[in-house]
Formats: sequence, C-alpha cells, structure tokens
Amino acid sequence: MITAFIRRVLPVLGLCVLMGSAVRQQVVPGADNDLWFHLRFGRELLGDWDISAPGHLSSFDSADWVATQWLPQMGLARLVDAGGLAAVLWVVGTLVLALVCLVYLTCRREAAPLPAAMATGLTYVVAAPGLGPRPQLLSYVLIAVCCAAWLKTVEDGRPRWWLVALAWLWPMLHGMWPVGVLLGAVAVAGMALQRRWSAPTLRWVALVPLLSLVASACTPLGLDVFRSLGAVGSRSAYFTEWASPSFSSVAALPLLVMAAVVVLDGLRRSTVDWPEALWLGLAIAWALYSVRTAPVAAIMLAPMVARSVQRLVPADAGPSRREVVVVLGAAAVASAVLVPVAAQRDEARVVPAWVDQRLDAMPGGSAVLDEWDFGPYLLWRHPDLQVVAHGYGDVFTDAELARNAGLMLQQPGWREDLDELDVDVALVDPDTPLGYALMDDPGWRIVEADDAYALLEPTAQS
Repeated sequence: MITAFIRRVLPVLGLCVLMGSAVRQQVVPGADNDLWFHLRFGRELLGDWDISAPGHLSSFDSADWVATQWLPQMGLARLVDAGGLAAVLWVVGTLVLALVCLVYLTCRREAAPLPAAMATGLTYVVAAPGLGPRPQLLSYVLIAVCCAAWLKTVEDGRPRWWLVALAWLWPMLHGMWPVGVLLGAVAVAGMALQRRWSAPTLRWVALVPLLSLVASACTPLGLDVFRSLGAVGSRSAYFTEWASPSFSSVAALPLLVMAAVVVLDGLRRSTVDWPEALWLGLAIAWALYSVRTAPVAAIMLAPMVARSVQRLVPADAGPSRREVVVVLGAAAVASAVLVPVAAQRDEARVVPAWVDQRLDAMPGGSAVLDEWDFGPYLLWRHPDLQVVAHGYGDVFTDAELARNAGLMLQQPGWREDLDELDVDVALVDPDTPLGYALMDDPGWRIVEADDAYALLEPTAQS
C-alpha cells in the first residue's frame, strides 16, 4: 500500500504542488518587468506601426530593429483592453500549467510516475525565473512540444509534418524559433549515426527541419527573422539574461544536477545512444550559453533524466488514459482557481500613486531620465513621455546602450551624456549610483521622494 502510494499518488501530489506554485506566482509585476514594454509595443502595432518597419518609443532610441514578437505583443494589448491585467495573469498562468503538463507527460512516456515527476520538478525550478508574462514563455511551451515530437520520431522514424507549420508560426511569436529547427537537425543526425533507419526514412525525416527553416522565412518579416539573430551578441554585455549562468545560483544548480545524472548514466553503458548523446550535447550548449536558454536545456534534459532515474526504480507502463485525465484535470482546476486570484491581484499598484500623478501632470513629449528598471512601466503607463532607458535592447544602437549603461554606473563621460540628453526631469532610485549622484548634485532639485523613488528637476527650471 505504501509502495503504491509512493509510486503513483505521490508524483501526482507533487505535480499539484507545482501547479499551485504556478498559480501563486501570477502577480502584477514590478516596474522593471518586460510585460510593460511588450504591452506598449502591442498598442503601437495595433495603431500606426508597420510590422515590417516598426517605429521608435522615444527620441533616445534610434536603431533599425525587427519586431520579432509582434503577434503576442498585439495579443497582450488586446487582452489588457478586454480584461485588464487579470486577463494577462490568467493566460500566463495557464501557459505555465500547460508547460508543466507537457514536460511531465513527455517524461512519463520514458519513465514511471515518480522519475517523471522528479524530472518535471527540477525543470520547473530551473525555468521558473523565465516563466513570466513575456512572449518567451510561448517559446518554452513550443520547445516542450518539439521535444516530445522529435523524441517520438527518433523512436518510430515517422516524420511529423505539422512541425513545419509550427516553424512558420513560431517566428511571429518570439525570436527563439531557431531552437525548434536545431532540435530537429540534432535528432536527424543522431538517427543517422545510430544506423537503425533506412536511407529513404532518414531523407523523409530530414525534410522536416529543412522545410521548417524555409517556412520560418515565409512570415510577414521575411528574411529579417535571420537578421534579428545577429543583434543578440552586441547586447549581451548589458543584459544579465544573455550572460552565461552562474551554476551556484538557485535556478542553475538543479540544471547542473540534471546534466550530471544523464552524463553519469551514459558513462555506465557500454554502447553509445547517438540520438541521446547529441541531444545531451545540445542541451549542455544551451545551458552554458545564457541564463535565458537555461530553461531550454532543462526542458531537453527532463525526459533523459526521467529515463536515467527509471533504471533505479521498478518499471511501469506508459501513462494510462486515467492518469492523463487526472493530470490535465488538475491543471484545469488550477487554471479555474487562477481566475478569481488574478482578478483580486489586478488591483495592486506598480509604483506609488504620487509617481503616476506627477508624471501625468507633465506636458506631452517631456524627456525623463529614468533608471533602467523603471523604464518598462513608464513606457506603458506614460506613453506621451520621452523615456531615456529601458530593457528592450533591440531598439537601441550599441552607442545608445553604452550611453545608458554609463549613466546608470557613472562611467567616465556620463555627465556630458546627461547634458546632451537635455532631460526635463529625472526619476531615480535614491539607493542607486545614479540616484546618489543626482540627489547630491546642486544642479538638481528634489520635487518629491520616498524610499524607492525620487523625482528631480534641473534647478534651472525651478
């Protein structure tokens, strides 16, 4: 009885805990969250902006950029118009629940409920920091879909042509679409090295990633979807999510454990499973590449972790219809619970009321020097103002990003840059280097301040 509880009931309870955590995490985000500028982009794209030639958010950004997330941005703006932030929180939470279910059911095809739940739990811990209200969440869900599909193809040799249609849709959702193509290419290479399948079968299967690459260029953006990929490298120095992860962090340690489990299990075997070996290599590459791609690695590693742990516990049949219904039913209940929870949390304030009131009273077109962390919210809530800094690096040139970083950190020449900006006010955090510098500067007067925000203006305007 106890053994049956541990093997079958405990894993489902663990999944319910993960789903409860997903519901709990859906709160109105802070001023630094990317949701706000995605909402602003969506509003502009629904208005006068052209998808193939988008405009600029202020006079302080001038890069030629590609709107790689235009479809979800427009969708987010529509959601807010229809149901407020509560609607966004519900959709985001439901997508996270879908991701949990996808990872678990994929792992469940490889292992018993307990190993599958363990692998899903580790994946959730790694991915949790990136599961916010951003278009990249859609990429993580689609990566889980592609992983399940290609693992099945490696097993049965059948090409799944619907992946080509998915590859056409993906570049309109988020810039992480090449991951899906690479998953297919690596799976095909592994199948070829394994020498299990005939040449005609491999040719048909290889057409899927090849056609997927072609389909990705057949969106309204055309070949610009490839041009946008080259901009990431120049921005990585300014945004921590594109930096390499620290494996001492809470989210990265489980990823290290996942990789170690799969590697040690592979070393114990006398023969090489080429599809698994190449899959593992690609997952490790994503893990080392950046913080943002660590969840990609975890999603890829999850079924292999489940398979490795399975060798230590009694075998079990694949998921029954009843088990699938229970898992999906639990997700549906969690999604339903999220409706009133999101509605209640929608009333939370992002910044103190006086900040919005002061900025609302400013003439349209006023230039605001802001902390990098305040910019996203200001873009959405105060679209008539000219905001200097925010976290959407694509719209800035390299020189503009360097200027903003210099202002935030008081690097040499920052005062000259500030004079050239000719801003009307500054909204800063009193505890940051920029806040310290301006609040102690006789050339600036404090209009209003609290522990987290200070609004200042040049004394020449007082």
